[in-house]
Amino acid sequence: MNDLRERLAQILALIEKEDRLLCGVRERLFHGPPLDAVRLAALLETPEGIDRLESFTSKFCRMQDTFVDKLLPIYLRSVGELPGSAIDNLRRAEQLGLIENAESWVEMRLLRNRLVREYVDNIAQLSEQLLLAREQAEALHDSYHKLRGG
Repeated sequence: MNDLRERLAQILALIEKEDRLLCGVRERLFHGPPLDAVRLAALLETPEGIDRLESFTSKFCRMQDTFVDKLLPIYLRSVGELPGSAIDNLRRAEQLGLIENAESWVEMRLLRNRLVREYVDNIAQLSEQLLLAREQAEALHDSYHKLRGG
């Protein structure tokens, strides 16, 4: 049982750092006027803008992976639950009130895959996906804090 608590503490410390970094880059990327296609195109003309976009998508994906693949299973074990597949764990997290909606988390994972694996040539479409990712990053942040109990 001590190993379980230690592992949970390690993962919570990791995700605390990931959350802090994601919140920071989210603020830097989306600060100012709305990130529409025109503003995004201008941002991507600069090395700093490209770095912000890459950093945001990377941190968004990493925190999701840590939350869904590491934190949820160990958390469920720590409260006497038997973890299952990712979708089963998300459904159980929804039942426990840790996340709002398991299906929206599945959508979050699909968006994550699109942002990482597909280069979007349509700047307006990329802008829309980034705005959605910003909202989902906020949901990820909120769910992490619910799970931590504060």
